[in-house]
Amino acid sequence: MSLLQRALAGATGGIAGVGALVVGLACSGITAVLVTAMGAALLPRLLAPLLQAGMEPPALSAAFVSSYPWVWAGPVLVVLVAVFGGGLRYWLAGVVGMVSMLLWGSFAVLAMYLSLFVQAAAV
Repeated sequence: MSLLQRALAGATGGIAGVGALVVGLACSGITAVLVTAMGAALLPRLLAPLLQAGMEPPALSAAFVSSYPWVWAGPVLVVLVAVFGGGLRYWLAGVVGMVSMLLWGSFAVLAMYLSLFVQAAAV
């Protein structure tokens, strides 16, 4: 059995495949909790001075405030890929979880910093 065949055989299950699934679930789940906290508690406090001054929030920050609950689609998508995916389903589920973390984390950080930059520019 070649090295590639052994790697593909282990990718469909086994300890390495389950590890990839756990990493994907952890990445997307922790991201969902943190992004929800940022969108529900932190960003409204950052945007309050702008709104009180009659200024409009940055478009990206406003988009984040209205769409942050969709971050919970990440863990659900990881589970769906793990259940209904093909031969590399556990590895794909891990990748989906990490991509969810990278995209939503970047979106959250940009939304937060843009609101701070607009406040600093107004001063």
